[in-house]
Amino acid sequence: MRRTVTISFLIIIITFISCSRTNKRDDRSVTDPVLRELNEKIAGDSRNSALYRQRAEYFMSHDKLNDALADVNKAIELDPKTPSNFLSLSDVYILMGKPQQALESIDKAILLDEKNVESYLRKARLYMIMKDYEHCAEFVEKVFSLDPQNADGFFLKGYVLSEYGDTTKAIEAYRKAVQSNQLHHDALMQLGAIFVKRDPKLAIGYFENAIKANPKSMEALYNLGILYQENDKPGEALKSYAEMLKIDPKNRYALYNSGYVNLVYLNDYKKAIEYFTSAFESDSTYADALFNRGYAYELSGDYKKAREDFNKVLKLSVNHPKAIEGLNRLDEEGK
Repeated sequence: MRRTVTISFLIIIITFISCSRTNKRDDRSVTDPVLRELNEKIAGDSRNSALYRQRAEYFMSHDKLNDALADVNKAIELDPKTPSNFLSLSDVYILMGKPQQALESIDKAILLDEKNVESYLRKARLYMIMKDYEHCAEFVEKVFSLDPQNADGFFLKGYVLSEYGDTTKAIEAYRKAVQSNQLHHDALMQLGAIFVKRDPKLAIGYFENAIKANPKSMEALYNLGILYQENDKPGEALKSYAEMLKIDPKNRYALYNSGYVNLVYLNDYKKAIEYFTSAFESDSTYADALFNRGYAYELSGDYKKAREDFNKVLKLSVNHPKAIEGLNRLDEEGK
């Protein structure tokens, strides 16, 4: 029973990473060597605002937003005339879900340096996140007035055009982003998503380049795997999923799709069962993985285990149509 897998289109998530903290730390309790080194640097140069921003990046990457906010405020206290300190403050507020405070922080950075391209990019991105595309476009034009070939500016312009439904002009803008920066991951991902149905071969190329830009992009690897899978290239699909599993060995989607390729395209029921088992172990609520394992058992002739899995599926998902069909099929065939 073939399960249709729909390709996931890019969901843009812009993360602005920054901040740190001012309190003295007992380094005896710090096990992470990166944080320990940052603490030591700050202890040796406690008036250096840049060090607080660096430690803030660490805190942001570990979801310690209060520590991050404390450090970035310390950086501003030490150096209130550096725009990047206020941009870091905006980063913290964005991830805290406080867009208005983030805008105010960016405006302070702009007051300190009206020709800072990064400040206008940050403001345009923030408006994009807020779905205020009119203001996003306004600040993209400000970016172009300072840097006419800015790749991020073209990406943001393309995104706005896409939201307005002008796919043709959006493609043009994304391609300009790639012309300015051949490894612009977000633009490549958007182009890949656009061409999935229009020109799968071209979409494959875009996703492959997106992976070159960011070899650990799970979304790019997944989308590439789906494209290969749906265009009868099971071997290439499995390679993409294998790369995902190198990054995250328990990724349920890579495990499930690897099982699906082995089940449907390669008729390798043993491997399919192994992958579906791993997918279910990674998520004990994954009814589809359990159903397909049962179906693989059925196709391999192990009807007892197939029936067991179909019954387990119904405990997880009452009235699961395929599990019911599977049990009915076994009953009708006397298996």
